[in-house]
Amino acid sequence: MGSYRIVLGLVALAAALLAPFAVGQFWMTLITQIYIYGLLALSVDLLLGHAGLYSLCHASFFAVAAYTTAILQVRHGVPTLLAAPAGIVAGTLLAILYGASVRTRGVYFILITIALGYIIWGAVYRWASFTGGDNGITNVPPPSIGSVTIASQTAYYYFALAVVLLCALGYRILIRSPFGLTLRGIKASESRMRSLGYRTTKHLYVAFVISGAMASLAGVLYVYYNRFINPVAASFQISVEVSLMAIVGGSGTIIGPFLGSGIVLGLRNWVSSFFEFHAAVMGIVFIATILWAPHGLVGLFSRLRARDTKTKVAPP
Repeated sequence: MGSYRIVLGLVALAAALLAPFAVGQFWMTLITQIYIYGLLALSVDLLLGHAGLYSLCHASFFAVAAYTTAILQVRHGVPTLLAAPAGIVAGTLLAILYGASVRTRGVYFILITIALGYIIWGAVYRWASFTGGDNGITNVPPPSIGSVTIASQTAYYYFALAVVLLCALGYRILIRSPFGLTLRGIKASESRMRSLGYRTTKHLYVAFVISGAMASLAGVLYVYYNRFINPVAASFQISVEVSLMAIVGGSGTIIGPFLGSGIVLGLRNWVSSFFEFHAAVMGIVFIATILWAPHGLVGLFSRLRARDTKTKVAPP
């Protein structure tokens, strides 16, 4: 199983590296978006898949980071090396503030995060003199480091891929660390972990802040790729969609949110081209996942593979 996963990972990495030479511009755009939204879904899944908290406000961190970066670059001429970290810091500071929501559990946590998300959406939508309102902020310059500018679509593809791979590696180390195992224990039985002496609320708070920082990084990648930002990025729909990505792909895994991102974005682009009510299709996909693949595509694949292996080793 271990060698199988290594081979599969190497094949996937090779396909990602060779994709710009094998696909057209449309697919390059779509795959880059899959990376960015997959990273956002991965940030949500740190809470959902490992801590058992269903957050619906991550679009806020995503949008605040993107708006901060765009405003600094477009209106104040701040270079990328300062604007991008400032965006991540702004989104993380918001996560530090919103992290107080982990004092609640279950449906109350969901409702509070929905309300917190609408605060940011309302601010970026109504504060037109600062955020541009419906028009948003346009003409965001491409990211540059010194004399090197990442201007072409291919260059940005590889840049986004490198950032996502580094984040996935760091994420893997995090969830396999004692901290990550503690989150798993809290998800399984918070009362038992508390009785063992763990400060469960503090662990969840730190996880929430880390998750917000990852979402902020995704927001910076998003604004540099699209070269604009508007209130849609802070909407409730984005928070719901990235949660759907994590669940459909396979919550509690690393590859699952990216698989879910590919499915959701692929369906949205394909279905919306000929069907006006494409959101209904997303709802059907979500219902089908809950009914027939509650652990997502990764869980379904693992279950089918285990069944196939059991059939092969069964005595005649």
